[in-house]
Amino acid sequence: MKNGFWAYGYLAALLVVALLADFIAGDKPLVASHQDSLHFPVFERSLPSEDWATVAVDWAIWPPIPFRASATDLSQPGYLRPLSPAADHRGIHWLGTDRLGRDTAAGLVSGVRVAVGVGLGSVLISLLLGLPLGAVAGFFGDHGWQLPRGRLLGGVIGLVVGGLYVVGSIAALSTGVFHFLLLASLVLLATCSGGILLFDALGRAIPWLRRPAGVPIDRLVVLLLELTVSIPGLVLLIAVLSYVDRSSLGVVVLTIGVLGWTPVARFLRAELMRIRELPYIAAARVGGVGELRLLFRHALPNAIGPVVVVAAFMVGTSILAEAMLSFLGIGVPAEQVTWGSILQQSRAKPSAWWLAVFPGLLLTLTLLACNSLRQTR
Repeated sequence: MKNGFWAYGYLAALLVVALLADFIAGDKPLVASHQDSLHFPVFERSLPSEDWATVAVDWAIWPPIPFRASATDLSQPGYLRPLSPAADHRGIHWLGTDRLGRDTAAGLVSGVRVAVGVGLGSVLISLLLGLPLGAVAGFFGDHGWQLPRGRLLGGVIGLVVGGLYVVGSIAALSTGVFHFLLLASLVLLATCSGGILLFDALGRAIPWLRRPAGVPIDRLVVLLLELTVSIPGLVLLIAVLSYVDRSSLGVVVLTIGVLGWTPVARFLRAELMRIRELPYIAAARVGGVGELRLLFRHALPNAIGPVVVVAAFMVGTSILAEAMLSFLGIGVPAEQVTWGSILQQSRAKPSAWWLAVFPGLLLTLTLLACNSLRQTR
């Protein structure tokens, strides 16, 4: 734990910066007196953010970095070096500017918010997908869960039909991530329920459909794992994002999260395959404990440790994936400043070393911190 103390402190500092980004970098005063009235522009929308730089205020307290990350300034030469004064003498470009006059320090603060959002959001989605799949595959195997053949067949057919419809309507991502998730959930629920009800009705006339059969959950999950892992992640990520009409940060988070569920499912499956053979699981089963209660109350809590370790590592890989997409100019909107987009600006002028050093240093430290958390567990 002592060796990883710096990692906890560094990641906590990133979280604080992400939460207080508007108070650290922005072109709105924190507090300002205008026409004998007190304003808090960070919270108010009484004046456009572009006007505060020219408004004749009585007095104002500005953020430490008095620039907006996406605000361009073409009135002065681009690629200003660190500690260069701003044209309007409102502040200093602590870490210089890029070709369009955008402040590098403000861009790094904006990149912190993007990195934290992408890292935590995508890992949460990966956990929501990987935990149930890995849990049922590792605990029940191929024969531990018995269902009537009719319900099993109807559920599979409904899932396939619903999945094909969801994949075909992936363009709905352009209307919003939550809209797409709601649509996908409703479609899958409707098709699976419809298939089960249909084959339940057929089972009244066909006795074969009423006989119990083992659900090959483990075989299906392993097949899905192999198919997902066999496709290069970055290539698949670029292909999915290029298919979306209007990309956004939410689309990037959803895509990275959906494609990153495999480590969670794989580690949890392996751990539960070990735990289900332990004596206390057999004793609880003999004592009449139900299978689902046995899984969620006894087996899963003891198997969650390795998953937490994997999740900490996945935060770093998700942030790296978003930085690679921004460096390539895809994924997030062009006006969104991220660590990867700042690194991409350094390609046009290698002598502007600050555009490569500072975001590269933050990205490296973030990955090292996530890996240090993994090693201290």
